[in-house]
Amino acid sequence: MSRSIKNINEVAIPEQYELISTKELKDIKALGIYLRHKKSGARLALISNEDENKVFCIGFKTPPEDSTGVAHIVEHTVLCGSKKYPSKDPFIEMAKGSLNTFLNAMTYPDKTIYPVASCNDKDFKNLMSVYLDAVFYPNLYTNKAIFEQEGWHYELDEESGELIINGVVYNEMKGAFSSPDEVEDLRVREALYPDTPYGIESGGDPEVIPELTYENYVAFHKRFYHPSNSYIILYGNFDIEERLEFLDKEYLKDFDKIDPRSDIPLQKPVGGDLSDSYSLAESEDMKEKTFLSYNVVTGVVTDTFTMGALQLLRFVLMDAPGAPVKKALIEAGIGKEISSSLSNHMLQPTFSIHATGTEADKKDEFVRIIETELRKIVNEGIDEKKLTSAINYSEFKYREQDSGRYPAGLILGINMYTSWLYDDNLVFELADAGKNYDLLRSKIGTGYFEELVRKYLLENEHKLIFTLVPEKNKNDRIEEELKKKLAKYKESLSEDDITALKKSSEKLRAFQEEPSSQEDVAKLPTLERSDISPEIKPLKNIEKEINGSPLIWHKVNTNGIMYLRLNFDISDMEADELQYFGLLTDLLGLIDTKKRGYSDFVSETLMYTGGVHTNIEVYTDKADRNKVLTNYSVSFKSLVSQAEKGLNLIPEMLYESRLDSHSDKRIVEILRENISGMEMDFETSGDRVSALLAKSYFSVNGRMGERLSGLSFYKFIKELAENFEEGKEELYTKLNSLIKKYFVKERLIVSLTVDDENYDASCDKLTNIVKELPRGEKAGDDLLCDNIRHEIKEFKANRKEGLCAKGYTASGQVQYVTRAGNFVASGLPYTGVLSVLNVLLSYEYLWVNVRVKGGAYGCYSKFDRNGDSSFSSYRDPKLMETNEVYESVTEFVAGFNADEKEVTKYVIGAVGSADIPLTPFADGERSFNAYMSGITEDDIRKSRKEMIGTTASDIRDMAKYVKAVLDEKIMVVIGSEAKIKENSDKFDEVSSLLS
Repeated sequence: MSRSIKNINEVAIPEQYELISTKELKDIKALGIYLRHKKSGARLALISNEDENKVFCIGFKTPPEDSTGVAHIVEHTVLCGSKKYPSKDPFIEMAKGSLNTFLNAMTYPDKTIYPVASCNDKDFKNLMSVYLDAVFYPNLYTNKAIFEQEGWHYELDEESGELIINGVVYNEMKGAFSSPDEVEDLRVREALYPDTPYGIESGGDPEVIPELTYENYVAFHKRFYHPSNSYIILYGNFDIEERLEFLDKEYLKDFDKIDPRSDIPLQKPVGGDLSDSYSLAESEDMKEKTFLSYNVVTGVVTDTFTMGALQLLRFVLMDAPGAPVKKALIEAGIGKEISSSLSNHMLQPTFSIHATGTEADKKDEFVRIIETELRKIVNEGIDEKKLTSAINYSEFKYREQDSGRYPAGLILGINMYTSWLYDDNLVFELADAGKNYDLLRSKIGTGYFEELVRKYLLENEHKLIFTLVPEKNKNDRIEEELKKKLAKYKESLSEDDITALKKSSEKLRAFQEEPSSQEDVAKLPTLERSDISPEIKPLKNIEKEINGSPLIWHKVNTNGIMYLRLNFDISDMEADELQYFGLLTDLLGLIDTKKRGYSDFVSETLMYTGGVHTNIEVYTDKADRNKVLTNYSVSFKSLVSQAEKGLNLIPEMLYESRLDSHSDKRIVEILRENISGMEMDFETSGDRVSALLAKSYFSVNGRMGERLSGLSFYKFIKELAENFEEGKEELYTKLNSLIKKYFVKERLIVSLTVDDENYDASCDKLTNIVKELPRGEKAGDDLLCDNIRHEIKEFKANRKEGLCAKGYTASGQVQYVTRAGNFVASGLPYTGVLSVLNVLLSYEYLWVNVRVKGGAYGCYSKFDRNGDSSFSSYRDPKLMETNEVYESVTEFVAGFNADEKEVTKYVIGAVGSADIPLTPFADGERSFNAYMSGITEDDIRKSRKEMIGTTASDIRDMAKYVKAVLDEKIMVVIGSEAKIKENSDKFDEVSSLLS
């Protein structure tokens, strides 16, 4: 029986383990127990507390010796079948049929970790068993096809007969190396750590991956995947004795202690000045596309207090709005975006200052400004209020422990590895770091922080200045060189070699196409429908009133924090006002107010709150997908005891921000920074962007989302920036008129998430804010939706027959292929069965055909309650072949046939996705979103009942839903210029993504 303990005397540690230490972890209300398995040498950190979202993670030090990506490929392949669970893909089988709250694996520069989590005790044990068998007894030793599928292999293109390279990791890293960020990261590490594994790309350099042999790959696993090289974490409310006995009996007892030779050497200081290039599409402008970085190696990560202090300095000096180094660089026109990073996932971290959107000839000035500002900071001191604000904010985030959709134990475990991996005495160092905040405050004014700046940032010999310049069509050139290299290699092959290659490809394809035997699949541990609770998570909406305005109270235990949203109804705006509201969310809180400069405003915010943010929230009415309620939302969170000063900042931000010529310079800075950020995001999140574009052709919600965060918004702010002087007066008039008209009491609805104990105190503090809001008119008719519906109707009336395909060229080497449509438009109601179908498609049909056979890194389907649906691929080497897979989804669903056990697996997977535990903030957000959309508990209960009761016949009935989505005939592709132009006859429009 799962249970948490407070004292080591409450548990009997089995004799097979040596107790190394225990520690009370007050910050997370837990007991930490550190053990060593005597026979195998495995290290185990147990964290016992009341959290039902239990986490297991096994990690290994995996320092690579080259950039073939062997650590990454092993990570992928250990999860492709094992001794006890020989089915081809236990990972996917468990993703389909588990109540997991997390299931994945990650490769870092020097470690590989395998975390799982679940709130269900039986499921948690099942997941542990599958992962342990996978890492210790994988099938990769006996089946080379696993290596070829996930790593790399040669194959002959069916149409052209050309020799090509394919493989999931190979394509993933081709996508990654399409990002200048990834190129910069590797080149900087190569130069700063030439004598250690950190100078190597653990994920794999696409140019080097094909050098990995099967024999070296197997040897890597044999060396590093041993209990003596393992770091095991168990977190939450679990039966300690039972889990320890299981670990020993089933796995650890079969291994003897070894020396895995996995220690990471320290790099002696090196310095230099280096440059390289990244690929830009032919149609893209080369101006201001250079990246500059100032990189220093800062001590060792095991000095955890210093690392925490450096993280604070990074924020105060580099990242916070108005931070002195960032401000000096921006004011000098060095780059569109200035940022920094501290890579604390390595023994020797790198502190970097980045300038994005600049020119190579600004390198010397870039360095000079940084070092001038750092000297000034050392000599004159750091602003003490800004340091205090940063510490307060950091401590708030630490105490809040809001990890979003991720289990708290997962984030904790990842943090623990950053010290434990290098020093066994620091196993719990970062699990109970709250004490450091008072100590950091005590260092303010003592010269401590200034000395860190001098020692690590200014007078550091371990330094690299890096310049990354754009090069037109570099990826195309690399691809062409690869084609020539492969053609030459093919010419060198004899007929027997070609025959052998074809046989190898046929063998791989047969392996991919042949499903695992029912006998093998049956060996995997499973749950039953009886393990699923029929109960829903209740909605927590209590209708109240505050000063005449509606208030929806979400009564949730928040540990003394109040989560507030002030929502102003802007649904009656004109369509051309939408993007101006989007711009307001980027400006408010980041420009001067009438009372203070923006830097001081941000400091004041961080001093007393966990953040004040604005956003556009869109709610689709459950009964009418074309009826959309739009709110401008101001979000605020703070300890109730400190909320009053923070709340007073909201009206200052809304009504006193300097949206006039006073802010010209600052607004241009923000526009340029956002343009740069969106360009980077578009290159790496093409699936999101392509889905937004696709949905904008038929969905009111989709069209609004695309205008607020997609390509349309990018073009909007880019045009504003390029013509700022000519249009600024009109811009200011527009923005101020929006505030005056829409941010009024008559349009307000308040969302408050707080516990019962703090409700009255929260309302008392909030009353004055609501009382003082300006008065105005209530929201009128829904003009925005009317206008957007008209635009969509006009598009449909003028579109051509057949597939409407839009292609957007980018500099990357892979594609993001999306098909989208809406089933509600065809008269089909939402049903919980769609959640089960989503699991079936994402982890079965699309997984097999787009990922396994096609080589894409990712693929998934999505079905929203309003009917908006899509199929997407991620880092995909294919294009029209993926669309053909989508075209066949209807046929697959219509012919679906499976027994009760198989369908139950998909049902459990769907329930697991729906039952992710909610943080207090997320609990309140879920309830309010349902309230605004008119969704009731009965609606949620109905969907859950449909989901849990799904049969094979119900899934077959979903074929008409899929057909309705595909019949919309909308396809959007973001991909390589060469690939899209090669298929230009398939598109009715091709354009550059960023031109």
